[in-house]
Amino acid sequence: MTLLLLVGVGWLSMRTVLLLSQVSRHSSEAQLGRTFQQELRDRGLIDAPPHS
Repeated sequence: MTLLLLVGVGWLSMRTVLLLSQVSRHSSEAQLGRTFQQELRDRGLIDAPPHS
């Protein structure tokens, strides 16, 4: 029973670590994408997004 509990806690902690690493990676990739789009806008290669 204790082994089952340890396996469950280990699985949940691994899942949490993997989820947090995905979120962290996604934020840096999203920031890089926004910077790249701004650079393209600055050079006049793409239109600016409509302001609402």
